Amino acid sequence: MQGLVDIWVDIQSWILETAVFPLLFRLGYMTFSEDAPFVVETMMLGVVQIVVILVVFRGLEWLAPVERWPNRRLARVDILYTLLNKLGLLPFAVFVVLYPVNDWLQDAVREHGLVMPTVEQFIPWLRDKPLLLFAVYFLLYDLAGYWLHRLQHALPWWWALHSLHHSQRQVTCWSDDRNHLLDDLLTSVYFALVALLIGVQPGQYVTLLLLGRLIESFSHANVRFGFGRVMDKVVVDPWFHRTHHARANAAEPHIHDSNFGAVLPLWDLMFGTALYDYKRRPTGVDQPDVDADNGKGWMGQQLAGLDRLSRAVLASLRPRQLVHPAE
Repeated sequence: MQGLVDIWVDIQSWILETAVFPLLFRLGYMTFSEDAPFVVETMMLGVVQIVVILVVFRGLEWLAPVERWPNRRLARVDILYTLLNKLGLLPFAVFVVLYPVNDWLQDAVREHGLVMPTVEQFIPWLRDKPLLLFAVYFLLYDLAGYWLHRLQHALPWWWALHSLHHSQRQVTCWSDDRNHLLDDLLTSVYFALVALLIGVQPGQYVTLLLLGRLIESFSHANVRFGFGRVMDKVVVDPWFHRTHHARANAAEPHIHDSNFGAVLPLWDLMFGTALYDYKRRPTGVDQPDVDADNGKGWMGQQLAGLDRLSRAVLASLRPRQLVHPAE
């Protein structure tokens, strides 16, 4: 294990010394050199995720698909989303930007004799138990994600953006990253703030992202098996999450308002949103304007999401007409 860690560190150091630091020096941005190792590590982890998705998850989809499509044209755009998201630095960039803000807030709070309410402040004995502390971070991080996901469905303006993620009729292991850029930005800011408030350090945040997103990528996989009737109550599997992506219909108009958990089904079980019926349902959204995303490319989908957002905002601003009873 130590040998793999050494190889990882050597590759990271080589990239920094041969490419990143010289580029920052040439551009006059050496003030960002302190954050460069975390940025490089994030990109390296993105490459690892893409390799796992391509080799392992796609391999499983090929061996045991839950749905077979003569043409995978609709699914191809999601590959672009994954490449942009996994090799892009939006989540980590937001965290790096907010980290100095967090330091400023802590300094300001200390001047008044107060302390930021991090996990280590509430439970000091966790400081000497890094693995248990990380487990607590992961638990809180996933809980925060559950409630964020419910907001994405409950608020009309946010659903206007988030519906892009649900519009895919051919859900695959690439579909996890199929999101509107504005939705990604909002969620990245939210998760970065949560991580800062509970005391997550940059290196730990990268690990949180890696573990969470690998599980989320697999939960979207087009495979006809799950983790079994016991383990699927412990970790979200493809069957559990495919129900969340089911296309609503007259008999089940709110079928997609279930199974919100990203990694742990615990929250759905605790708050009454879990649905375990193991039925095979078509995926997508029953709204025609959202379903039209399937005929668009990346840019067309982004523009369509903005159009839905503007219409949702305008609709919320219109005064409601009072209905008078018939005289």
